[in-house]
Amino acid sequence: MVHFGPLALDGSPRIAVPFRDGNDAASIERAVRLGMDIAELRIDQFANREKAHALAEVEKFSAVPVLATIRSEAEGGAWTGSEAARLERYGSLLPEVDAVDVELSSTDIVGDLVMAARALRKPVILSFHDFKRTPPLDELDRIARDARDAGADIVKVAAMCNSQEDVRTLAQFTLENADKNVVVIGMGTIGISTRVLFPALGSLFTFAAYGEGTAPGQLQLERMAQIFAQVYPK
Repeated sequence: MVHFGPLALDGSPRIAVPFRDGNDAASIERAVRLGMDIAELRIDQFANREKAHALAEVEKFSAVPVLATIRSEAEGGAWTGSEAARLERYGSLLPEVDAVDVELSSTDIVGDLVMAARALRKPVILSFHDFKRTPPLDELDRIARDARDAGADIVKVAAMCNSQEDVRTLAQFTLENADKNVVVIGMGTIGISTRVLFPALGSLFTFAAYGEGTAPGQLQLERMAQIFAQVYPK
Protein backbone atom coordinates (compact mmCIF):
# COMPACT_ATOMS: atom_id res chain seq x y z
CA MET A 1 0.00 0.00 0.00
CA VAL A 2 1.24 3.48 -0.87
CA HIS A 3 0.27 6.57 1.11
CA PHE A 4 -0.15 9.99 -0.45
CA GLY A 5 -0.18 11.97 2.76
CA PRO A 6 -3.51 11.06 4.40
CA LEU A 7 -4.68 9.13 1.32
CA ALA A 8 -4.00 5.40 1.26
CA LEU A 9 -3.90 3.86 -2.20
CA ASP A 10 -5.48 0.63 -1.03
CA GLY A 11 -7.08 -0.63 -4.23
CA SER A 12 -10.09 1.66 -4.11
CA PRO A 13 -10.59 3.47 -7.45
CA ARG A 14 -9.05 6.94 -7.29
CA ILE A 15 -9.17 9.92 -9.63
CA ALA A 16 -6.23 12.29 -10.11
CA VAL A 17 -6.79 15.65 -11.79
CA PRO A 18 -4.02 17.69 -13.44
CA PHE A 19 -3.92 21.44 -12.75
CA ARG A 20 -2.02 24.33 -14.19
CA ASP A 21 -1.67 27.50 -12.11
CA GLY A 22 -4.14 30.31 -11.50
CA ASN A 23 -6.75 28.25 -9.64
CA ASP A 24 -9.28 29.75 -7.26
CA ALA A 25 -10.71 28.25 -4.08
CA ALA A 26 -14.21 27.79 -5.47
CA SER A 27 -12.96 25.84 -8.48
CA ILE A 28 -10.80 23.58 -6.33
CA GLU A 29 -13.65 22.96 -3.88
CA ARG A 30 -15.91 22.00 -6.78
CA ALA A 31 -13.33 19.52 -8.07
CA VAL A 32 -13.18 17.92 -4.62
CA ARG A 33 -16.97 17.69 -4.49
CA LEU A 34 -17.04 16.08 -7.93
CA GLY A 35 -14.71 13.33 -6.76
CA MET A 36 -11.09 14.41 -7.17
CA ASP A 37 -8.88 12.28 -4.91
CA ILE A 38 -5.45 13.62 -5.97
CA ALA A 39 -4.44 16.96 -7.45
CA GLU A 40 -1.54 16.70 -9.88
CA LEU A 41 0.13 20.09 -10.15
CA ARG A 42 1.78 20.30 -13.56
CA ILE A 43 4.49 22.77 -12.67
CA ASP A 44 5.99 22.48 -16.15
CA GLN A 45 2.81 24.02 -17.55
CA PHE A 46 2.58 26.86 -15.05
CA ALA A 47 2.61 30.34 -16.56
CA ASN A 48 4.91 31.27 -13.67
CA ARG A 49 7.36 28.56 -12.56
CA GLU A 50 9.15 30.59 -9.90
CA LYS A 51 9.55 28.87 -6.53
CA ALA A 52 7.38 31.25 -4.52
CA HIS A 53 4.54 31.08 -7.04
CA ALA A 54 4.67 27.28 -7.25
CA LEU A 55 4.56 26.97 -3.46
CA ALA A 56 1.63 29.39 -3.29
CA GLU A 57 -0.26 27.19 -5.76
CA VAL A 58 0.47 24.10 -3.66
CA GLU A 59 -1.02 25.83 -0.60
CA LYS A 60 -4.34 26.22 -2.40
CA PHE A 61 -4.78 22.43 -2.46
CA SER A 62 -4.57 21.78 1.29
CA ALA A 63 -7.84 19.80 1.19
CA VAL A 64 -6.50 17.10 -1.12
CA PRO A 65 -3.24 15.15 -1.58
CA VAL A 66 -0.89 16.85 -4.06
CA LEU A 67 1.30 15.18 -6.66
CA ALA A 68 3.98 17.47 -8.11
CA THR A 69 5.02 16.86 -11.71
CA ILE A 70 7.53 18.82 -13.77
CA ARG A 71 7.23 16.92 -17.03
CA SER A 72 10.10 17.05 -19.50
CA GLU A 73 9.49 18.18 -23.07
CA ALA A 74 10.88 14.83 -24.24
CA GLU A 75 7.88 13.01 -22.74
CA GLY A 76 5.09 15.41 -23.59
CA GLY A 77 5.67 18.11 -20.99
CA ALA A 78 6.58 21.77 -21.23
CA TRP A 79 9.80 21.89 -19.22
CA THR A 80 12.65 23.11 -21.42
CA GLY A 81 15.00 24.33 -18.72
CA SER A 82 18.08 22.57 -17.41
CA GLU A 83 17.92 19.36 -15.42
CA ALA A 84 19.75 21.07 -12.55
CA ALA A 85 17.00 23.70 -12.38
CA ARG A 86 14.29 21.05 -12.57
CA LEU A 87 15.89 19.08 -9.72
CA GLU A 88 16.13 22.27 -7.65
CA ARG A 89 12.45 23.00 -8.23
CA TYR A 90 11.46 19.46 -7.24
CA GLY A 91 13.58 19.82 -4.12
CA SER A 92 11.83 23.04 -3.12
CA LEU A 93 8.43 21.41 -3.55
CA LEU A 94 9.11 18.07 -1.86
CA PRO A 95 8.53 19.20 1.74
CA GLU A 96 5.14 20.69 0.80
CA VAL A 97 3.64 18.03 -1.49
CA ASP A 98 2.60 14.43 -0.92
CA ALA A 99 4.39 12.76 -3.85
CA VAL A 100 6.36 13.52 -7.00
CA ASP A 101 6.37 12.15 -10.54
CA VAL A 102 9.42 12.17 -12.79
CA GLU A 103 10.19 10.28 -15.98
CA LEU A 104 12.30 7.14 -15.73
CA SER A 105 14.23 8.47 -18.73
CA SER A 106 15.39 11.54 -16.77
CA THR A 107 18.48 9.72 -15.61
CA ASP A 108 20.38 12.88 -14.69
CA ILE A 109 18.02 13.64 -11.80
CA VAL A 110 16.18 10.44 -10.91
CA GLY A 111 18.75 9.19 -8.41
CA ASP A 112 19.02 12.46 -6.51
CA LEU A 113 15.25 13.00 -6.51
CA VAL A 114 14.56 9.50 -5.21
CA MET A 115 17.12 10.01 -2.44
CA ALA A 116 15.61 13.35 -1.45
CA ALA A 117 12.10 11.92 -1.44
CA ARG A 118 13.19 8.95 0.65
CA ALA A 119 14.61 11.30 3.27
CA LEU A 120 11.20 12.95 3.56
CA ARG A 121 9.25 9.70 3.23
CA LYS A 122 7.47 10.91 0.12
CA PRO A 123 6.54 8.39 -2.60
CA VAL A 124 8.08 8.71 -6.04
CA ILE A 125 6.33 7.83 -9.28
CA LEU A 126 8.74 6.94 -12.06
CA SER A 127 6.84 7.28 -15.29
CA PHE A 128 7.08 6.21 -18.92
CA HIS A 129 5.14 7.81 -21.78
CA ASP A 130 4.82 6.78 -25.41
CA PHE A 131 2.54 9.05 -27.42
CA LYS A 132 2.82 6.96 -30.60
CA ARG A 133 2.31 3.33 -29.64
CA THR A 134 1.88 0.72 -26.95
CA PRO A 135 5.13 -1.21 -26.44
CA PRO A 136 4.94 -5.02 -26.41
CA LEU A 137 4.56 -6.77 -23.06
CA ASP A 138 8.21 -7.75 -22.71
CA GLU A 139 9.25 -4.13 -23.18
CA LEU A 140 6.71 -2.94 -20.61
CA ASP A 141 8.04 -5.54 -18.18
CA ARG A 142 11.57 -4.27 -18.72
CA ILE A 143 10.46 -0.66 -18.14
CA ALA A 144 8.77 -1.67 -14.88
CA ARG A 145 11.86 -3.56 -13.68
CA ASP A 146 14.11 -0.61 -14.52
CA ALA A 147 11.80 1.78 -12.68
CA ARG A 148 11.72 -0.36 -9.55
CA ASP A 149 15.50 -0.80 -9.66
CA ALA A 150 15.78 2.99 -9.83
CA GLY A 151 13.70 3.35 -6.66
CA ALA A 152 10.12 3.80 -7.85
CA ASP A 153 7.39 3.45 -5.26
CA ILE A 154 4.88 3.52 -8.13
CA VAL A 155 5.52 2.73 -11.79
CA LYS A 156 3.38 4.70 -14.22
CA VAL A 157 2.96 3.64 -17.84
CA ALA A 158 1.00 5.80 -20.29
CA ALA A 159 0.94 4.57 -23.88
CA MET A 160 -1.03 5.39 -27.01
CA CYS A 161 -3.60 2.75 -27.93
CA ASN A 162 -3.96 2.31 -31.69
CA SER A 163 -5.98 -0.90 -31.48
CA GLN A 164 -7.89 -3.09 -29.07
CA GLU A 165 -4.86 -5.36 -29.04
CA ASP A 166 -2.96 -2.49 -27.41
CA VAL A 167 -5.68 -2.27 -24.76
CA ARG A 168 -5.32 -6.00 -24.10
CA THR A 169 -1.54 -5.67 -23.81
CA LEU A 170 -1.88 -2.92 -21.22
CA ALA A 171 -4.58 -4.92 -19.41
CA GLN A 172 -2.30 -7.96 -19.21
CA PHE A 173 0.56 -5.81 -17.92
CA THR A 174 -1.73 -4.28 -15.29
CA LEU A 175 -3.02 -7.65 -14.10
CA GLU A 176 0.47 -9.12 -13.88
CA ASN A 177 1.69 -6.13 -11.86
CA ALA A 178 -1.41 -5.44 -9.78
CA ASP A 179 0.42 -6.21 -6.54
CA LYS A 180 3.44 -4.05 -7.42
CA ASN A 181 2.02 -0.51 -7.35
CA VAL A 182 1.36 0.52 -10.94
CA VAL A 183 -0.64 3.20 -12.70
CA VAL A 184 -1.46 2.17 -16.26
CA ILE A 185 -3.20 4.37 -18.81
CA GLY A 186 -4.02 3.91 -22.48
CA MET A 187 -4.04 7.24 -24.30
CA GLY A 188 -6.17 8.28 -27.24
CA THR A 189 -9.78 7.50 -28.12
CA ILE A 190 -9.26 3.75 -28.13
CA GLY A 191 -7.62 3.98 -24.72
CA ILE A 192 -10.55 5.70 -23.01
CA SER A 193 -11.82 2.37 -21.68
CA THR A 194 -8.55 1.87 -19.79
CA ARG A 195 -9.11 5.06 -17.82
CA VAL A 196 -12.39 3.69 -16.53
CA LEU A 197 -11.71 -0.02 -16.14
CA PHE A 198 -8.04 -0.41 -15.22
CA PRO A 199 -8.58 0.55 -11.56
CA ALA A 200 -10.56 -2.68 -11.36
CA LEU A 201 -7.51 -4.55 -12.66
CA GLY A 202 -5.11 -3.06 -10.13
CA SER A 203 -4.07 0.35 -11.48
CA LEU A 204 -3.82 2.58 -8.39
CA PHE A 205 -5.51 5.62 -9.91
CA THR A 206 -6.64 7.17 -13.15
CA PHE A 207 -6.64 10.70 -14.54
CA ALA A 208 -9.52 12.98 -15.49
CA ALA A 209 -9.49 16.48 -16.93
CA TYR A 210 -10.95 19.53 -15.22
CA GLY A 211 -11.18 21.97 -18.06
CA GLU A 212 -8.36 21.58 -20.57
CA GLY A 213 -6.78 18.14 -20.36
CA THR A 214 -3.09 17.29 -20.39
CA ALA A 215 -3.16 14.03 -22.37
CA PRO A 216 -5.23 12.61 -25.26
CA GLY A 217 -8.33 10.71 -24.18
CA GLN A 218 -8.85 12.23 -20.74
CA LEU A 219 -12.51 12.36 -19.77
CA GLN A 220 -13.81 15.36 -17.88
CA LEU A 221 -13.86 14.92 -14.10
CA GLU A 222 -17.62 15.27 -13.80
CA ARG A 223 -18.20 12.57 -16.42
CA MET A 224 -15.55 10.29 -14.92
CA ALA A 225 -17.07 10.65 -11.46
CA GLN A 226 -20.49 9.75 -12.83
CA ILE A 227 -19.10 6.64 -14.48
CA PHE A 228 -17.18 5.65 -11.36
CA ALA A 229 -20.35 5.95 -9.30
CA GLN A 230 -21.95 3.37 -11.58
CA VAL A 231 -18.99 1.07 -12.14
CA TYR A 232 -17.59 1.21 -8.60
CA PRO A 233 -20.58 1.67 -6.29
CA LYS A 234 -19.64 2.28 -2.67
